Amino acid sequence: MKIPAHAQRGFTLIEVLVALVLLALLGLISWRGLDAVHRVSERLDARAEETLSLVRALGQVERDLRRHAGADVLPAWQAAVGGPASPGLSFPAAGIAWARESGLLLVRSTGDGRWQRLRWYVDQGVLYRAAGAPSYRLPLPEPGTAVAVLDGMRAWSLREWRPGQGWMDPQA
Repeated sequence: MKIPAHAQRGFTLIEVLVALVLLALLGLISWRGLDAVHRVSERLDARAEETLSLVRALGQVERDLRRHAGADVLPAWQAAVGGPASPGLSFPAAGIAWARESGLLLVRSTGDGRWQRLRWYVDQGVLYRAAGAPSYRLPLPEPGTAVAVLDGMRAWSLREWRPGQGWMDPQA
């Protein structure tokens, strides 16, 4: 008995092969798209980590600068760190000294009535922070062992705001 052509059910071999090829192409396109999204995600995560490290380092520098000792605490600050005779050293404010070679030197409050000397500097592309032991008495201990705060530094400079002039290099 012969089955009429209009009564056959199912797909022909050609139709199944075309469907498989289309599904394979769709899978390949999807895989490449997901791979591209994954690579972009990894790059964004790395950039976000770099940005977060930079924000943390700048936040610590800002906290240190906000707590710097004023002229009432350190009337002889310039003399204590070398004074005007020290080459390349500038004094943007009491308790703060800057030189490109030695970095940022400052005296800051620890919040409990004690004071401490700090030094921020760059060595071989790494930003370091060295802190002396907190003390109630002058002269304050020199900064001790430095801690690496941020790597990948290309340059380290300081600018101060001068009314009517804008941001200026303190050594200018």
